[in-house]
Amino acid sequence: CRAWKLATVAALASSGVLAAQADDVLTPVQRKVLAEARTEAVIASRKAEAELLQDLSSAALRLRFRLMGAGELAKFSGQELLDMLKANLESVEYTSNFGIDAVSRKLHPGNEAMDLDTVEKYGHIPSSWELKVAKSRLVQNMSHLEWGVLDAAETGVYGLPPFSKPGSPSKEEMVNRPKYLAGNLRRMDTGLEQYGAYAAVLRNGVVRDRALLAGVDSGFWESFCNSSVTPVVRPNWLERISIPCSPVSLAPVGVADHQVHTVLANIRTYENVGGSLPYFLYQFLSPGAKVRPLESRFYTEAALLGGIRMQDLKLLVGSFPGLFGTKEGAALRDFCKRHGVPLAWGFSSGRTWASEGDNQMRLFPFEPFEYWPAGKARFMDPVAGWSATNATSPDMDYEWERVWAEVAD
Repeated sequence: CRAWKLATVAALASSGVLAAQADDVLTPVQRKVLAEARTEAVIASRKAEAELLQDLSSAALRLRFRLMGAGELAKFSGQELLDMLKANLESVEYTSNFGIDAVSRKLHPGNEAMDLDTVEKYGHIPSSWELKVAKSRLVQNMSHLEWGVLDAAETGVYGLPPFSKPGSPSKEEMVNRPKYLAGNLRRMDTGLEQYGAYAAVLRNGVVRDRALLAGVDSGFWESFCNSSVTPVVRPNWLERISIPCSPVSLAPVGVADHQVHTVLANIRTYENVGGSLPYFLYQFLSPGAKVRPLESRFYTEAALLGGIRMQDLKLLVGSFPGLFGTKEGAALRDFCKRHGVPLAWGFSSGRTWASEGDNQMRLFPFEPFEYWPAGKARFMDPVAGWSATNATSPDMDYEWERVWAEVAD
């Protein structure tokens, strides 16, 4: 059940410069936290496998598969489903979305967002704390509540040491904090586009060696479940009765090669709002699966220690509706060619993210009438995509440039 993977992406595994060993970029504090987390994760993941196997072997699960049109999954035994799940988790994408598309920039010209110039300036994709220490204008509008939630997640969920001066880290303290990734469990071709029009896809080996995993977005969990933290936006009554806090609070953080317990915590957190076990397996394993926009937010979170460098990237994905044929899209192509990072285009729903905001009545409250395809094929850019891989590019440069010019007009 790996048909949803792109053959072109598979070819990228051996391309470019291999990521350096984790010890080259990790601090002693980070190495200690990772080692302790790995010890707990091995035990917790093994225990979760036994719990999950019971559910995967049930007749009720197979009935649900058939009712939702996923009868092909009902043919597998519980052990086969578990093996398929674990195999696909080994290669699940972890993405960091950033930047805004051309339409959003025109609609909101004063909005600040990290862009490719920021990445060039720092030489990597910086974390929020790094931007704060540098007094970057990109984080000047973050409130003390947002910083408080972020700090609570990193010290509470991930076990990183607190700052000596709350909210004001030194440069030495700042480097211990992570950059966040999303485990793209619903296989969205543009990653989590609500966070940005550019999706940086990390090499799986980098995530395996340097990331801690939580069952849900840690900022969401702190805001929703930690009574000692003042949330930026308080959850409403419907969210309160629909989403339990205990699955994540009872699960230790995971690591990429021992994460069944974090996935199980994700399922149990969102099972009342569309993220139940049969729907998750259908959306994660079935080639023709459909996903409601809300369900794309049911991701696991990876806290990557050591920062995101260019050699850590498997590829960059640009939003075709939001960037293709624009000056921002041209800058993305140049960036990828300059750094040897393969560029692919994702089509998502076929609309810009700004257009999605115009559909609020249709999407409220659980987006029941909108469906996006899971595992949708991406298009490798002939100029900045294939050339950075070990695959042969189709001869279509002229046609590609013609289409680019047509869209730009």
